[in-house]
Amino acid sequence: MNTLQTWFPTYLAEQERQENMRSGLLPPPQNYINRNAFDTLEGEQLPKVVVISEGLAAPPGSTGQGVYHAIWRVGVGVATAAKTEELANRMVKAYGAAVRALVLNKVPTTTDLNIISVSWVEETYPNINIPSPIMLFKAANVSFHIDVDDVVHRYGGPLTPTIKVPAAYPDAETVEIDLDIIDPFGGEVTPSADDTEG
Repeated sequence: MNTLQTWFPTYLAEQERQENMRSGLLPPPQNYINRNAFDTLEGEQLPKVVVISEGLAAPPGSTGQGVYHAIWRVGVGVATAAKTEELANRMVKAYGAAVRALVLNKVPTTTDLNIISVSWVEETYPNINIPSPIMLFKAANVSFHIDVDDVVHRYGGPLTPTIKVPAAYPDAETVEIDLDIIDPFGGEVTPSADDTEG
């Protein structure tokens, strides 16, 4: 998501140039969400970006030294709206093209992960079923396989714990209670024997 936010304005401006769109027709998204499903609601700020991590795309693999690598399936969805179907289609496909190029170009080099490769695996343009008399809502869903090396070591980990488990609190044998009773009208109150026995 950080990579998308940083680079989206540059890639959208390039899409506008390549497709002879007027400058500013593709505003950079301000609404970014990370979740497990792509959806949007009428009234949400558009364009909206949803980054979806669906889990592993294949079983993880390991080397003889017990170093695992794994391929995650990650989807980037962009929702937008326009007044006509022609414009909505043109805009959402430009957003999809920007996502495709941005993730392939920048994700391997702008994250702290040990990324071996990023593969583009799917792209769809579904309608978003939000009834509106003046706007047509569209989405671009672009999916990738991200292969990450050195995810975990089978033979790694510390030899001894570095943080000790705290000892349990001992059971109290006696409890002493000081009781101060305050008179709401400002006077002092002396507790009776009944007050102090409990």
